Amino acid sequence: MHAIDGRKIARTIEERVKKQVEGKSLKLVTIVVQGSEESWLFARLKDRACRKVGIHHEILGLDTEKQEPIEQEIEKLNRDESVTGIHIQLPLPETMRYTELVGKVALQKDVEGMHPRNLGAIMLGRERIIPCTPKAVLTILHHETIPLKGKNVVIVNHSTIVGKPLALLMLNRDATVSVCHVYTKNLASCTKQADILVTATGVRGLITGEHVREGCILIDAGIKEENGAVYGDADESARMKAGAFTPVPGGVGPVTIACMLENVVEAYKNIHKGP
Repeated sequence: MHAIDGRKIARTIEERVKKQVEGKSLKLVTIVVQGSEESWLFARLKDRACRKVGIHHEILGLDTEKQEPIEQEIEKLNRDESVTGIHIQLPLPETMRYTELVGKVALQKDVEGMHPRNLGAIMLGRERIIPCTPKAVLTILHHETIPLKGKNVVIVNHSTIVGKPLALLMLNRDATVSVCHVYTKNLASCTKQADILVTATGVRGLITGEHVREGCILIDAGIKEENGAVYGDADESARMKAGAFTPVPGGVGPVTIACMLENVVEAYKNIHKGP
């Protein structure tokens, strides 16, 4: 059993990105809808990471619960040649439809990898810009030299942002993939089959020792804040049985932000090489 140091992996990525950015003018704009302190927290973390590597970052706070004003701002940013990346920070108010908003972002400025054409490219095995959390999971496994071909991978999350694209990315690498979610019956019977278990539900302690096969690789992308402390999906008994695990905090989170920086660089390259 050993903890995978996500902060160390993130620093390696940041050093590489800093060299790629040098001498170039990259500008990322993050749209934050007022009212969610969680959104502002995530946006500030990304702001700190961007400044560290030399990417200009602007946080655009909008006080609205309507879809149309956000779409209008996206259109302005699409036309602004100084902007090389656009990011819509989650969570959003329930009145807003995220998938429609991200579909308005110019394809070449999509640093989240959530534009329908970028997601469709994953389905076709033509990966371009990859959603940040799934990319972080792949990056961690690659860093740990953990092969995917022929491995049983179980993902506990079926969201459009994490579970679905990650399942496709794993299939593209010839893993055998199972996807579980809130409606899965007898979760432990599925997760115990995993060579690699990825969980991202935000339910503290959902994954216990009974869910984990001895020696499996446990990637915990869940996050839950309680009384000022941050917890993942996996409790101590699950981590003790794992051959390797990502801690929360300090595991998937820092790598996800670093992968976003990589995506900003990729978006810049896409803009400058044309459609």
